Amino acid sequence: MDYDLSRIDYTICGITFPDTLKILPIPVGPKIQQKFTIGDKNGVLQCLSIKDEEPVVQFKTLPGKPITSVQLASSTGTLTDKIFAASGNEVKGYTRKGKVFLTIETPLTETITSMCVLGVDLILCSGRTVTCYRDLREIHSYICDDRVLDIAAYNTPNNTRMRLLVLVANKGAEILENGYSLAHTAISAGPTRLAVPPSLHALDVYAFYGAADGSLGLIIYEGSTLTSKCLMEGRGLGSVVCLGWFMGNGGTHLAVGRHDGSIQLYLIDMENMSGKPRLKFTYFCGEPVTSVCGGCVGTDDHELLAATFSGRIFGLRSQRLVPGVANLTNIPQDALASRRAKLESEVIRLEKQTANEREKYQRNTRSLHGGLSAPPLLDIQYELQGATRDGWQEAKITSAVPLDMLFIYCKRKLDLLTDNAAVLSICSSQSGAKDLLATVRCQAGTRRLWVRMRYILQANDPVSRAESVQVLIYALPSAAPRVARLITLRLPVLPYYSQHENMDKENEKRSWCQVHITGSFSVAEMTSWLTDALPGDLPRPSANVAFARSHTLLRTLLVCRYQRGMGIFISDNVTTIAIIKDIISNCSVKKNIRIEISTDIPDNCCVQSFQGIKEQFETEYRTYKDNLLKKAISALELDERATSEEAPTICNEYQRVWSISDDTLTDTHFEELVDTIDEWYVDFRSLTLRNTDYTTERVKLRKALKDCELEQILLILANENVMPHDID
Repeated sequence: MDYDLSRIDYTICGITFPDTLKILPIPVGPKIQQKFTIGDKNGVLQCLSIKDEEPVVQFKTLPGKPITSVQLASSTGTLTDKIFAASGNEVKGYTRKGKVFLTIETPLTETITSMCVLGVDLILCSGRTVTCYRDLREIHSYICDDRVLDIAAYNTPNNTRMRLLVLVANKGAEILENGYSLAHTAISAGPTRLAVPPSLHALDVYAFYGAADGSLGLIIYEGSTLTSKCLMEGRGLGSVVCLGWFMGNGGTHLAVGRHDGSIQLYLIDMENMSGKPRLKFTYFCGEPVTSVCGGCVGTDDHELLAATFSGRIFGLRSQRLVPGVANLTNIPQDALASRRAKLESEVIRLEKQTANEREKYQRNTRSLHGGLSAPPLLDIQYELQGATRDGWQEAKITSAVPLDMLFIYCKRKLDLLTDNAAVLSICSSQSGAKDLLATVRCQAGTRRLWVRMRYILQANDPVSRAESVQVLIYALPSAAPRVARLITLRLPVLPYYSQHENMDKENEKRSWCQVHITGSFSVAEMTSWLTDALPGDLPRPSANVAFARSHTLLRTLLVCRYQRGMGIFISDNVTTIAIIKDIISNCSVKKNIRIEISTDIPDNCCVQSFQGIKEQFETEYRTYKDNLLKKAISALELDERATSEEAPTICNEYQRVWSISDDTLTDTHFEELVDTIDEWYVDFRSLTLRNTDYTTERVKLRKALKDCELEQILLILANENVMPHDID
């Protein structure tokens, strides 16, 4: 990379949440080095400085509720050193010396997840609610359609109001002013974090965002229009957890911390912020990065300060400023002796604490008094993502302590993959057994790994496709006590519908299939039923819920609208409607809730859906045939003369296929598309009650699909051979 930065570790705290590390502004005076503050899950807020490469605690609070957000007071044109920490529904303000000058306990029922301070205004985000306080009094609030992920505040031209840029889960971004929504834009990538440019004019509304798919973009509010632009695709990178700014190396850099443990520095052209950022540096730390920010912490030069999930705080500074063996001669002997004495005392303290805990445990085990032994619960975060184009669903597991093994059990057969930091072993099942048992052995020090899962669908599978699959994962730590943590995952029936879309897509001209449901169910119950069908987080229950998803492979849409006692689901994929209908029907029977279901299926739905993927189907067919032909030619073991360019002995078509390198041969989805289109036809005949014997037509359809006979496919899907009197 362009920059030569090296890591230097500073200290360790408890487990950290995103955006809980901040660097205080440079104080007035000749001193340039800055202090930083960090809040952790134990409720401890501490302010530290670095002296002779060693952390010096300025102040440290007592443990309490987990600190979920830390912000510094910001006022245009001034430097302030007030620290605000949110824990639960409470916010406390601290000075640089640790004195509490503000305590406000809000009536919010949910935990404060993000906040910002602008002058005398304090803006808090809790669940779906954005609440603004001025002089400790609530002035207005706004309830968004879904969870609020991040927020940024800006001044208005008249300077009497403020504008808020809010990131809403599954929806995009929204501009609020005085408790009202001014504009909205949908961002399908799923933005998670905001970063306001440091040199931005007070009245300009610009912000960079990082998304769950790893992409970066820019949000602009001009006039009365809110727009977004993707500046860089994710390209397989981890989801963005935090954003920050780094001013070193003669430019303004956007620092990106990701869930996969990578940190990137992108050079931003502040004169043209809509231009593509240039990647200048990448570093991997092995666990999710929760906070990144730039400043002069350990030296007078700029460095990047970062915090990880497990609480490790380290800096990335220029290689020449990192102390090493070559630089030990420049350090005074008394300083080296002081460091050694400090390390020895720390080792003695840890050994004494370990001996005391061991003696306490042995004393309790020999006690005659009865008691209950409760081992500590492992701090593990996990997330199950929706399926990509290849059908894999990825479970990301992050632990605060190193993991030794994972035990995976499922009642259905699954395909499994894991990363290079672990070894996957699938146990052979008993005769006739349809369950799965696998073990994942981790390398030493592994705190983060992923496991990819995919259905193994079989034609004679007795399990209905309208039932989600439960996967049990037991995570075993490498250190004592050897007590496993159970992680329960549910693989949804429609894993491909993981891409969020704007509700305006409903107005597109498509062949919409619809299922209408009425009954005595609540919004919360309907949301619970849909979790068996759709991946990711669904919108939180409210009076009216509406959202749209798209299929990552077929690009078909699913639009859901429901309220208490009524739900309407439309899609241009007839199989999706059939599955939604079956899932809700099964769940209502289990809950003993009476519902009524009606469907509206257009006659041309299968034809229109196939027309939408016609080019993709032809491309996949050609790739599928090339792969088969490449394997067949490779099995012949031809010599060089047979494939020479001057006088080849094979035909031109075989020569073309043989010249294709193995790296360019991609996995094809042709067989999956064949099964999907076949399901369209079967579900259409079932939902329209045209369920007479259509075995012959189905055999013809599969043959036409495998041979890519487009005219025959369209003829069968048009149901021209089905007469109205065939309807039962």
